[in-house]
Amino acid sequence: MDRYNDFSLGEFVWDKSFRSWVLNPTREDDETWQNWLVAHPEKREMVARARQLVLAIRPSNSPLPNPEKRMAVERIVERLETRNLENTETVHLPWYAGRAVRIAAMLVLFAGLGWLFWLRHQPKALDYDQLVAATNVEMREIANTTAQPLTISLEDGSRITLDPGSKMSYPAHFNGTKRGGRREVFLSGKAFFDIAKDPSKPFFVYANELVTKVLGTSFTVRSFADEREVSVAVKTGKVAVFSREDPDATEKQSSRELTGVVIEPNQQVVFIRKTVKIIKSLVPEPEVVENTGTAPHFEFDDAPVSAVFNALQNAYGIDIIYDKNIMDECPITATLTEMSLYEKLDLICKAVGASYKSIDGRIVVEGKGCKNN
Repeated sequence: MDRYNDFSLGEFVWDKSFRSWVLNPTREDDETWQNWLVAHPEKREMVARARQLVLAIRPSNSPLPNPEKRMAVERIVERLETRNLENTETVHLPWYAGRAVRIAAMLVLFAGLGWLFWLRHQPKALDYDQLVAATNVEMREIANTTAQPLTISLEDGSRITLDPGSKMSYPAHFNGTKRGGRREVFLSGKAFFDIAKDPSKPFFVYANELVTKVLGTSFTVRSFADEREVSVAVKTGKVAVFSREDPDATEKQSSRELTGVVIEPNQQVVFIRKTVKIIKSLVPEPEVVENTGTAPHFEFDDAPVSAVFNALQNAYGIDIIYDKNIMDECPITATLTEMSLYEKLDLICKAVGASYKSIDGRIVVEGKGCKNN
């Protein structure tokens, strides 16, 4: 850390280690920098400025801006440093107080927005190869060139089933220091992930525009470069999904909690590339997720509709919302075991004079109920 003792503002802004600490902080990096700041209190103000500049020209995992944009930012940094020098020779004002500095800060913001606009209009800015190259870590790549699914076992106990025509990159070991010991893999294509649980080390799947963060669960990611959509569907547990273009992506990645669009069993998110929009819904064919060791039976004899809906919720892990006050007295007699979830719902709703919709990954049932018949 001694090399930072004589760093200028501009040197901090473009330093890779400093940018990594600001944009992708790890516990180890944060402790190192905080200890350095305690030992060098005279650098706190400059570091604070550099942090704001780095945040204004994110993201860090994409290539640096083209020469024109970098030159513009460097000119702004030069103005900030010149202004600060003038202030120290006259009146000691806060660095952010002067009009010229406020204008410079606005220019930084516009430069950052311009960079983001430029990035969003680069069709390959977030592709698999560039994401892997940006890690600066030696990666292993496995491509499935066969006609059958290929199973990959990772050192942490996770198992990944890679579809034909798909490829994945991952480090030989997850305890490296360059990426903070994170469990990270990069996917192009489709794969099913069965992730070993480790709350202290979330597992990340980077699939072009989408980031999937999990603690320990099973799910499917589909992200082919030539398709219009990227999707993530959960089988068990919970996952958080967010776009790499999300302004809060760095914070969501570093948080210990699952933040973003959180999806549960039989739910999915679909990222529409053209509109940069994420849609949450149910998977096309929900499956039973109840882990009792035996297949559940859906046989009801004059049972209240609430008991039927509860059985479906427990079996499929999907919330079913309805007005219990007006529908609970509706009796159901049916054998639904061999039917799909949607067939079950069709029959139940027809029996009680109701209808249902799938909204935001849940089932919403509407009807007048038996009290009004």
